[in-house]
Amino acid sequence: MPSRFPSGHLPFESKLEMDFLTLLQLDIRMFDVATQPMKLELTVEGQRRTYTPDVLATWHGAMPHPYPQRQVVFEVKPLNVLREKRALLSPKYRAARSHLARLGIGFRVVTERTIRTPRLGNAQLIAPEMLQRQDRNLITQIARFAKDRGPVRLGDLREHLDAEGAIRGSILGAAYNMIGSRQLRCDLDFPINDNTLVTWWGDVELGKIFARA
Repeated sequence: MPSRFPSGHLPFESKLEMDFLTLLQLDIRMFDVATQPMKLELTVEGQRRTYTPDVLATWHGAMPHPYPQRQVVFEVKPLNVLREKRALLSPKYRAARSHLARLGIGFRVVTERTIRTPRLGNAQLIAPEMLQRQDRNLITQIARFAKDRGPVRLGDLREHLDAEGAIRGSILGAAYNMIGSRQLRCDLDFPINDNTLVTWWGDVELGKIFARA
């Protein structure tokens, strides 16, 4: 799949893995993502085993990241597979976690429970637009409208720019791009639609400053 990361296109082996990679593209704190990044030589219950993780995610060092480690290896598995093969997989995952911890790398197993959420649906809308070159004039128009109106419904923003002659698809593409880059802020844990309230990023940050005062 195409990606915005230095590693470039990301091979994947399942639809669930593709969904997880799409979700990662929504995190602007992310520096790079690589699939099948390394082959580990492990000792699992006294036997030598090799293990190739699914995904290695690296966050920007200067930005907060969601885990104690800046780099985290993710194993992507359907929940039913984890349950059916627990006796086989658990020792391997424990060995991988210990091995990676010595390298300063975290280890997490993720399933559809944490991947296939409303945030994924939003990522599927936003991630492709983050890879596209957007009309800078349209970006400026959206920014001006959001600054002037404060929190505004995405539908109202679209209708305003549509009345000014902008193309509907271009409006939404630019708006999704700005949401992905956090120029526009909204709650990404609820499906994005015309009723979604978006706020100019400066207003959000200013509100945080006042809240701390």
